[in-house]
Amino acid sequence: MNIEIKIDKLVYGGEGLGFIDGKACFVEGALPGEKVLARITSSKKNFCKSKLLEVLEASPHRLTPPCPYIGQCGGCQYQHLTYAEELRWKENQVRESFVQALKLDPALIETLPFSPREYGYRQSVTLHKISPGSAKERLAYIGRDNRSTVAVDRCLLADERLQGVFASEHSLAPHEKDRTFKLSENGRVFTSGNPEEYRVKIGESSLLTNSRCFFQNNPAVTKFAADKIAAWVAQTKPERFADLYAGVGTFSLLCARAVPSIFCFEENPHGLECLRKNFAEQKLPLGQAAEGPVEKTFPAFARENRGEKTFLFLDPPRRGIEPGVAKLLASANAGETIAYLACDLAILIRDLRIILSGGAYEIRAVIPFDMFPRTKHIEVAALLKLKG
Repeated sequence: MNIEIKIDKLVYGGEGLGFIDGKACFVEGALPGEKVLARITSSKKNFCKSKLLEVLEASPHRLTPPCPYIGQCGGCQYQHLTYAEELRWKENQVRESFVQALKLDPALIETLPFSPREYGYRQSVTLHKISPGSAKERLAYIGRDNRSTVAVDRCLLADERLQGVFASEHSLAPHEKDRTFKLSENGRVFTSGNPEEYRVKIGESSLLTNSRCFFQNNPAVTKFAADKIAAWVAQTKPERFADLYAGVGTFSLLCARAVPSIFCFEENPHGLECLRKNFAEQKLPLGQAAEGPVEKTFPAFARENRGEKTFLFLDPPRRGIEPGVAKLLASANAGETIAYLACDLAILIRDLRIILSGGAYEIRAVIPFDMFPRTKHIEVAALLKLKG
């Protein structure tokens, strides 16, 4: 069934939202203020999903996407929108989510700053096998349908020095379904196929990491986030800084240098090895480096340090923190201050709802960062303090 619909706003995820006879209708690729022709692809009781067929009345903010793969690749959701408008709508999405889900005062949500680069910012990309069992072949992105693969010659989001990986053929081990390619500060490309150490520069700091470790892929915006968290730490003046999901110690090293005791919790052994080397290289004392999942290593620290002037920093994987960790934070008051940095807005809201349910904490600030320009993703930092 084809329909004409007026689009009211962009929702988290990048779809345009309009209403037909009071029923919400989501249209991929449609922009606020536009009148579009769309085909309904699925219909539920309270909403329907539809495919954009034609823009009948275009938004003044609409652009022609520069990427030739935009209709197939699932990586970008906002190439058809001016960057200033993308930022405005992402900020609106953060504001609406916190106000509706957590009843937060919108005045506590700061403005979303620009990324210095709209394109060419990614320092790492993950590509997937096209044909299982092939000994050597080109690798590809996952398609817009989340099932197919799309081989590209260039990716506009990736740093220019990574472009060679897209058209090249690669040999993967039989157990490998994908491979991540990462860029060092001197322009060399490392891969997850071999565990190798290399350096990444964040601001003036050169940090050691490993090709099998997570590391933020937008160095400039990572520096923005680290500067803000460092300011929160300086205002709090904690005695202890506990870095959960510490990776190679990036945020401990960038944000907590003046804190007397730093405790890190990390599951990846390659990350932990680089963390220890980074601390030794920068001559910073490391109170503890606990290896293992946070849900297993952190509870003992939480019990032993209740009431201490502790600043807890959380930068978990996209899936967020385990429910047990969230419940522990809600009940144990393990830190006077919590800073939670997340790359998935919905997961952040889910976890904060649990932490706040204990009644001990309140949100003092929320800051979105555009770590992933031209995509639906938003990095968000939330600052929580004990009440009273």
